[in-house]
Amino acid sequence: MAGKRKDPGQRRAREAMRRVAAAERIGPRPKRTPRQRKLVLYALKPPGAFYREWDRLAVPQGMAGVSPLKAVETQFGADSGVVDTMKTMMRYSDIYGVQIPTAAATHLDTLARLSGMAAELASDNGITEDEAVEQLHILHAAGFLLIDDDGSVWLTVPPGTPESAPDGGWTFMEKRLDASQEVGTGRRQ
Repeated sequence: MAGKRKDPGQRRAREAMRRVAAAERIGPRPKRTPRQRKLVLYALKPPGAFYREWDRLAVPQGMAGVSPLKAVETQFGADSGVVDTMKTMMRYSDIYGVQIPTAAATHLDTLARLSGMAAELASDNGITEDEAVEQLHILHAAGFLLIDDDGSVWLTVPPGTPESAPDGGWTFMEKRLDASQEVGTGRRQ
């Protein structure tokens, strides 16, 4: 004796009625705000000499499973300058992601402090100078600040945004800082 086949149309109708009843019981779904796309600076492919080389944090061979900072402390000692450099690189990694534009980031760090921009930003917003420098790095990581080939800092509009250049490239809006003679170019030779 063969089993009785159920009508798929009736099954779909019952399922639709069940969903309607559940929606009435629960209420409407809350509107979800669209997630902001998070592109890291590396993915935006910024132009210029400061963005030709990108660095990644790495653990020395034979120290797998150890944090990069612990590995450097073990190898060079906790008070060494190398540990300070690793702390800086880890701070950059938190902001920029896996690929770090080290030449651009260190140049921005130095120029913001030497020019007084970080101090001015800090006093205007009631934050510390270190927090102001971090905010500049966050803008840089998002592509809203770039270092030009001459070492100056520009406000920019990244590609793929409504205000970007007609060809979909970068738009350099306004020069915010001129490169200081004391800072140099910051580029690696």
